[in-house]
Amino acid sequence: MDPITHAASGAVAMLALPRRPLTRWAVPLAALAAASPDLDLVFVSTPLQFLLLHRGITHSLAAMPILGLLLALCCYPLWRSTTPGRWNFGKVWLLTCAMVLLHIWLDVVTTYGTMIFLPFSHERVRLNGVFIIDLLLTLPLLWAVWRWRRKRGLMLLALAWVFVYPATGVGLNAWHAAQAEARLRAENRQVSHLTILPDAFSPFFWRVLFEEQGPDGMLVHEQSLNALGRPRAPETTHQAAPARLTAELSRQSVTCETFFQFTLLPVMTPLRPEDAPKAPSGVQDAQNLLFYDLRFGSGLAFVRKIMALRPHADIPFQLMVEVAPAQAQSGAKTADMLLLRQRLRFSDSRRDSHWQLPRVPRPPSLAEWLVGLR
Repeated sequence: MDPITHAASGAVAMLALPRRPLTRWAVPLAALAAASPDLDLVFVSTPLQFLLLHRGITHSLAAMPILGLLLALCCYPLWRSTTPGRWNFGKVWLLTCAMVLLHIWLDVVTTYGTMIFLPFSHERVRLNGVFIIDLLLTLPLLWAVWRWRRKRGLMLLALAWVFVYPATGVGLNAWHAAQAEARLRAENRQVSHLTILPDAFSPFFWRVLFEEQGPDGMLVHEQSLNALGRPRAPETTHQAAPARLTAELSRQSVTCETFFQFTLLPVMTPLRPEDAPKAPSGVQDAQNLLFYDLRFGSGLAFVRKIMALRPHADIPFQLMVEVAPAQAQSGAKTADMLLLRQRLRFSDSRRDSHWQLPRVPRPPSLAEWLVGLR
């Protein structure tokens, strides 16, 4: 979820309380606490670190009390002895923990994936109930903070909206999944890994992704749906990244391993010539491939036009590789394809690893295990 929505949810939560410390810092501090887990981006400098750290340990349920404690210490105006109606430190700590949990909730209901079980599991939880930026969620919160801040009853309704609206999206997602499965089954299609994704204004528009065997391998199909689960447009088809190839690349590179753990139904296409390595490797039969997934697109033409206007608009998360048949390398008998070079590029954040040699995965150190750096 975007930072504005996170901050607005924290402000709404503070304004909905029956009593709060009488300081002008109360609402801003609650807003900052609700947005604070995204400070993990401060420690990110490379695309690989982005995948490893963002929505990682600062979004973990296990780390929530520790982060809440640090935030409570920073919220000194709320427990300062000279503040009228001040709270004790324990109450402030409880508030900051609640703000972190509110942040985690709003991230989990999106499609990105949040590692809430760190350091015990790197599983990314995604409930696919809300689009990347959802004005139907954000605008009511901003309106409440602007116009209803002195009306506690209305602020309680706005706070309920933070939970009811995404939860409704999660429920609608399950309903659309059942509808899509029934429709495709009636068409006698053998599909797998069917996933429903929210589109912009997701109560009314959705997308379905699924895999199906094609004449030349697995295909990923994408189709836009209306509020009733009916197709709005013809399917678009993409070449699925072969599972055997992604497993082989993951075995040879920690970057590939991390990227494919992040993706949802990854697809593959030949790399554009302008993105290929400038210096050829000289390996016989080498080829350049691009991997990405379809999570962050839209089935609405006007939304795609708006997204195309963003700076450096391109596929958001890209893995580029240069590979060659293993037989092209003397003595290479352990792999079908040999990874020669790799590149991660995230267009929106302008993070680019540039072309580099692969780094073989290794077991994490104790320090890395504790903060989820694997």
